[in-house]
Amino acid sequence: MHKILLDTKKAYLFFLILSLFFYGNSIKNGYSLDDSYVTVTNSPVKGKNYIPNNPLVAGGIKGIPKIWRSHYGHEKNAGYDYRPLVISMFAIEYSIFGQSPHIDHFINVVLYSTIVFILFLLLKKCLSEYPYKELFALMCSILFLAHPIHTEPVNNIKCRDELLALLFGLLSTLNIVIYYELKQKYFKWLFYALISMFLGFYSKLTSALFIALIPLILFFFSKVTKKQIALVILGAIICYFSYNKSKKLLITEKTGRIFLHFENPLYTEHISFYSKVLFALKTFGTYVKLHFFPYPLRFYYGSSMFSTKNNLFDFEIILGIIFLVAASYYCYKSKNKIALFGLLFFLISIAPLTNLVQPVAGILGERLCLTASIGFMVLITSVVFSFYKSAPNKITARLFVQKPLVYLSGILLVFLFYTWNRNNAWESEFSLFEHDAQYSEKSSGINNLLGNKYFEMISTGETKYSKQVLINKALKHYTLAIQDDSIMYSAYNNTGVLYFSYLNQPDLALKYFLTAIRFKPDYAQAHENIGNYYDKKGNFTQAFKNYRIATLENPKQYKSYTALITLLINKNLMRSAFPVVKEADKNFPKDYFITSQYANCLLMTGDTISGMQKLEDAYRLFPNKKLAKFLFSKCYELKMEKAEYYRNQYAILPQ
Repeated sequence: MHKILLDTKKAYLFFLILSLFFYGNSIKNGYSLDDSYVTVTNSPVKGKNYIPNNPLVAGGIKGIPKIWRSHYGHEKNAGYDYRPLVISMFAIEYSIFGQSPHIDHFINVVLYSTIVFILFLLLKKCLSEYPYKELFALMCSILFLAHPIHTEPVNNIKCRDELLALLFGLLSTLNIVIYYELKQKYFKWLFYALISMFLGFYSKLTSALFIALIPLILFFFSKVTKKQIALVILGAIICYFSYNKSKKLLITEKTGRIFLHFENPLYTEHISFYSKVLFALKTFGTYVKLHFFPYPLRFYYGSSMFSTKNNLFDFEIILGIIFLVAASYYCYKSKNKIALFGLLFFLISIAPLTNLVQPVAGILGERLCLTASIGFMVLITSVVFSFYKSAPNKITARLFVQKPLVYLSGILLVFLFYTWNRNNAWESEFSLFEHDAQYSEKSSGINNLLGNKYFEMISTGETKYSKQVLINKALKHYTLAIQDDSIMYSAYNNTGVLYFSYLNQPDLALKYFLTAIRFKPDYAQAHENIGNYYDKKGNFTQAFKNYRIATLENPKQYKSYTALITLLINKNLMRSAFPVVKEADKNFPKDYFITSQYANCLLMTGDTISGMQKLEDAYRLFPNKKLAKFLFSKCYELKMEKAEYYRNQYAILPQ
């Protein structure tokens, strides 16, 4: 093994195989949580206008220039965050492989193994004066690789941004260490470091942590002067401001994002500084707990787990303080330089995630501590090595069945079992939501997402549950979501749909729709549902009003358009329907229903030629027997040459 680790190519292959051993079963998984942010997850439906859920990625390689001029996420008429490198990578993958989650998962595993390999090289460089550098670097890297807290960034395709940000941060650090190791003779290493730093920023801004971490590493492990460290800090800051300037020059979209209470109570509650400190300590303590005991892991935490009413005797706060005091005392008493470095690395990386300076969406996230966990692993590994009177300088298989590494070997086996199971939970959105909901009964976010999944399954029927069981489960989780966050407007709306469409209680449904509107007046879906209620009751005025509000609030509210068009045509208000149909046709240019209704309006208002052309457009979108028969009779009546064509089409089309 010692020879393998001394050979760079063999060492990388070793970490790749080990990563596949821990995460190989994730490659079979499909799309899961928020993957639609980074790639195309929906598919065309025959006869329906197809709009890819991620048009930037759907543009493929040709769309890359637009990606670099666009925000990462979009919410209504505004965008937020800027991660063009990640989206560009997915656009290239989409161009080559099409819609393939398995390829995306495989690339995530490869990137993760590359991160571990670069970490191994960096640790060896930093510990070059220590006789046990290979063994220490190996154990620390394996602990990092195996820790289940990293299952989210590896399994979640969307977390490619976290992987790339850390990878380029480590590459930048390694190149700077090499540059100073070679006594600044070869500027190519400095150039590589700068390029890596920019690529990290363009992946995700968490890479900016390395503005502080690189000087820390140089201070502890490189023979550099304070002036040189100051120059590195200055250079990193200049890179950051250059990135920020380029972003402002490239993006012309409006910036904005709305944060809700269930994402973080600090967005909506005004609390004292003391309460905020306790909140930060609880967040910190929870991160510490998950590093020591990563169970249960959850894809979402949010306000249900973190009340703003804390006290010093909360378990997580006590644990965080004990860890901080004990680790600091150990570093002081033992004079263990490496342990102190690991502790400082962990604290610097975790500090921005504690919600003290700025609220974090979701409050806490396993994916967010990917960088910080490096410091934790360095600290733990240095403590383990303190049990050696004379640390071995050669790596053999026997070391792993002897104390103290035999205990770590046992922990790695537990981690392996848990990681496999956690990978399986990430198989799909539904499997993830249903698995994690059992540990998050009070979570508004998780319960709302799971309720939505049961809600969708009622109409698709693609499930092991009966329709009634699905209805009951959806109602249960929407109720739990509302209990945690009373302004969860989508939960109110969907509960109303269940009562309206499946439980035959329209009046009760209306109360839920109106409550949703009260919390979000521009909520197009709820207005559409109120329109459905009044349409059923025969109240044309109120039905028309709410359908129209829905289409104005959201021009992509397809069913609101179709319901509004049907309402007007059924009332024989063709001239009123005509502008609505034209508007819908503009928003959904290749939709069979809208195109055929457009043709209907033209024919009914006397524009026969245009009406027939539109009707033929509809037929090309969705050839069917009924329309072929109508076109034949109409062409025959108008003595058009195509009458024979449509008669033949009618004859050959299936029922």
